[in-house]
Amino acid sequence: YEQEILAWQQQVETDLRAPDSWLALIGLERLNVGENTVGSAANSDVPLPASVPAQIGIITVQDNVVTMRITSPGVKIDKADAVIGESYVLNKGHHDGEMPLVNIGTVTFFAIEREGDFYARIRDTNSATRANFTGRKWFPINPDYRVQATFTPHAAKRVVEVETSKGTISKQQNLGYVEFDLLGERRRLEAFETTGKRLWFIFKDATSGKQTYGAGRFLYAPILSDGTVDLDFNKAYHPPCAFSEYAMCPFPPPENALRFPVEAGEQYNR
Repeated sequence: YEQEILAWQQQVETDLRAPDSWLALIGLERLNVGENTVGSAANSDVPLPASVPAQIGIITVQDNVVTMRITSPGVKIDKADAVIGESYVLNKGHHDGEMPLVNIGTVTFFAIEREGDFYARIRDTNSATRANFTGRKWFPINPDYRVQATFTPHAAKRVVEVETSKGTISKQQNLGYVEFDLLGERRRLEAFETTGKRLWFIFKDATSGKQTYGAGRFLYAPILSDGTVDLDFNKAYHPPCAFSEYAMCPFPPPENALRFPVEAGEQYNR
């Protein structure tokens, strides 16, 4: 079991150090309806690093479609198989990883949609945050923090509105809740929808803001064949906004604010 957790820790560490990780983020710019200039010019609507030409293109937002017309050589767009006139459609997918990527040098950006608004999420493989990252830090592995939970779906799937690290509101699909015994007491957490046969939890506890990130932590838990949930707090980790000011993370709902310390999973690396 310890080797399993160590391997998982190593994988999330590797993912965070990757060239396209949260550490590479250098910008999150809201796109205006209409035309948005893109480049290193000081008056750009989507400002890019000085390594990029003053203007590389125009992003247009119209009728919930985001397109980009390239105005400078050296710009490449991956996954751009949808074109309107001379412009590439940037929001053709449903998930961030499906979106076309605009590349120029070490800089990459793509369009994301959050509750009806569009943003350009910008990365640079040479970001100072990525270069200076010293690694994650973990509590000692404790098997007592791995529990079997019972999942109870809500009569109807609920939408829960929570605040984000950017002060916006995020609508999360609340499928139900889990109940479990931990540290001698019965506990409960609201569960959110994610991909695959698993549940997603956003929670905070008595370590938040002290030993762990103040806004809380994330945890994914698989639903087993017998319908129970493998809830392992040794796999609780900090959300992207703990590492980058350009991430937009949902905060936990009030129901998921645990009053006791969960001394398992990721802690601050100070």
